[in-house]
Amino acid sequence: MSLEGQNIDKKSLRIIMGKTGDWPELAKDCVCFANAHGGRLLIGIEDGDSEPLAEQRIPAGLIEKVIARIGELTVNVTIAVQSRRSETTGGEYLEITVLRSASPSSTTDGRFYLRVGDACKPLVGEDVQRLLEERSAQPWETLTSLD
Repeated sequence: MSLEGQNIDKKSLRIIMGKTGDWPELAKDCVCFANAHGGRLLIGIEDGDSEPLAEQRIPAGLIEKVIARIGELTVNVTIAVQSRRSETTGGEYLEITVLRSASPSSTTDGRFYLRVGDACKPLVGEDVQRLLEERSAQPWETLTSLD
């Protein structure tokens, strides 16, 4: 497994399970990646660990629930969710792939965030204006591939 950084983050399965679930926090992380370069969230791997627990299983229907809740809590965020099994421990975890957004992404309550290093930073004032301006332009990578 990769270490946390600019394009990858690990979260406990508790962030989306039971009474301790924190869906707004997961939505914020998705917005961070969408406004940066995209990235992956590994749900079910604790911070400091490199693999999920051997006995950990992903409940049926959880993938659909994640897709639905992130869709309800974010604007302009595109994700793909897959269940993965660790080759080492046999434990299961979710991999959420967040695509870079061509438009500014936010939470449905109007908050903007950006992934900087291994942290999610709120954007305010001039930072939001800069994000809005740069998202309306075509990234040079796209322009070169389109000729």
